[in-house]
Amino acid sequence: MSTSPSVRTRHPKSVTRATILQKAYELYLSRELVHGDERLSVVLDHLGYTTGAGYQIWANQAAFRDELQVFIAENIEYATLSGMADEIEQLHDRKLPFDRQVLAGADMYVASFLGREDFYLSLRFYAMAQRPPEITDAVVQGYERLTWQVTGLFENVLANHGRRMKANVTVLDLAVASTALAEGYALRQRIQPDKIRSDVEFVDGKHHAFSIAFLGMVKEFTEEIQS
Repeated sequence: MSTSPSVRTRHPKSVTRATILQKAYELYLSRELVHGDERLSVVLDHLGYTTGAGYQIWANQAAFRDELQVFIAENIEYATLSGMADEIEQLHDRKLPFDRQVLAGADMYVASFLGREDFYLSLRFYAMAQRPPEITDAVVQGYERLTWQVTGLFENVLANHGRRMKANVTVLDLAVASTALAEGYALRQRIQPDKIRSDVEFVDGKHHAFSIAFLGMVKEFTEEIQS
């Protein structure tokens, strides 16, 4: 017997919980949910669920908010480098000199931070005055994954150009320093865009001041780059 279209399908509670939390995460990234004002009713409305569907799972709004914060912290993608692998390959195909490849890669790197709402979300979570240890652990682990991604990227770029790190530093040092630099630049551009210079010229093209700083740092960390 077919189900009447007017009758809602009953979802298993575990599926409903995961679906609600995932939708809330998506609404966070689209800024339809505001940090500190995570209303369960907003999420349920987007899903077409009744209010009772949510309160069968969470006793109150505070319980939902607490679980949502941990869920988001554990699932922040930190996909800063997603899609960059193909772009890096294209840079290799263009046979650019090492310094120009570093500049182009730096532009991609900071642009990826600027375009990732989960980066700013992670900072908001980490700035919480009273955050549960699960959130701290999740954010730290996310950054560790990101750092190893960046480390692998630099190792490949340096190897492809026959470069090496100076004896007293490692590729990990470069990855950590560059990530901090990119984060600081992205955060400044979000909060104080008038303080960012974007008119710095390099050779025949224009690049963000970040990219120039990035190139200078790479020069300090690696062998002298030949012109």
